[in-house]
Amino acid sequence: MIRKAVTGDALGIAKVHVDTFRSTYNGIYPDEFLSNMSYERARHTWETTHLVPSSPNAVYIAEDESEHIVGFAICGPDRDSDPIYKGEVIGLYVLQKMQRRGIGKRLMLAAVQDLSSRGFSSMLVWVLADNPSRHFYEKLGGEHVQTRDTIVGGKSFKELGYGWKSLDSISQNANHVPQIDRASTCVLNNELAAWVEFGIYS
Repeated sequence: MIRKAVTGDALGIAKVHVDTFRSTYNGIYPDEFLSNMSYERARHTWETTHLVPSSPNAVYIAEDESEHIVGFAICGPDRDSDPIYKGEVIGLYVLQKMQRRGIGKRLMLAAVQDLSSRGFSSMLVWVLADNPSRHFYEKLGGEHVQTRDTIVGGKSFKELGYGWKSLDSISQNANHVPQIDRASTCVLNNELAAWVEFGIYS
């Protein structure tokens, strides 16, 4: 089930966030960096930053049959005030064991619907260039429109920005994407720098 998150979901979201980051970036980001991630810091950040009424962002979660959180998406206004791409999917994560079930696609569509309901007609997503999940966005019609570098653990990594000038095209393309395969493990965008600012890493 996909639903909008509430404050009480913070710990479940934090666990998915940390676990998917570790599984996806094992061997890419420094081991020390990944080991320093913390459920508790992540929970505190979600409770005080994204799951408060004043947040400009919306968070959607995916639950399994036991009502355990297995994935989430967060979306809102583009944080860099891009002149073309007004909305942004800031993060989309699904546990590895729940991959190949279309959860990533359903979370993406929930985020797109939220942005559309708030008057956004375009959107941007950032994804690490080394992450094969970027192909998920390409299948949904995203165009590589920007590139930037980010520093993690003293190393430089390239991020790719995928943009959609029309959110309607995402829903149309989603009908032709069967079960989002490996991408749903961590349909990951970004913004490591933002997550560091959020206090999830020491």
